[in-house]
Amino acid sequence: MPDIHFDCPKCAQTIDAPEELASQLIDCPTCKETIEVPVHSQRKEVPKPPEPPKPAPTPQTPTPATPQKFELPPIEDSSVATALTIIAVLEFIGAVIGGLVVGIGETQYHSAEHSDVGLAYSTSTGNPEIGWLIFCSGVLTGLVLLGFARVIQNTFESSQRLRRLEMLMERAYDKKPAA
Repeated sequence: MPDIHFDCPKCAQTIDAPEELASQLIDCPTCKETIEVPVHSQRKEVPKPPEPPKPAPTPQTPTPATPQKFELPPIEDSSVATALTIIAVLEFIGAVIGGLVVGIGETQYHSAEHSDVGLAYSTSTGNPEIGWLIFCSGVLTGLVLLGFARVIQNTFESSQRLRRLEMLMERAYDKKPAA
């Protein structure tokens, strides 16, 4: 059933009502004014514009395949090498502190009043030879750890470079035309 189209006389709201409500009273949905539905539409329906004709299908030409973007994975750092580097740095710091503490030891100052001989003097409980030994062994251990860290990092990077080379070779092989 076609609808009746009209405007509210009070608020000018466009209203669409079914034909069964013709000559009946209804409330405007906007202003709530009671209005009578006319028998016929008061405004003309705007005809829908005709759809434009569809263009004739054009023959499909194969489009050249766009090359996919190829990215190689980045070369990463080895977490084991990083951990060994941190341990080596801590070893260096420990060697310096340990060597100084043992080498210098505790120094005690004695004033002339409390001295047996009446002169001021100081005594040290440190052992410089052991302090130097601790320092040198700590530095040597740190250098060895740094060497191991570098070897591990180089090995790790080499394996990643080999994998990247394999990827490039596979890609070149896939592009090679069949004979």
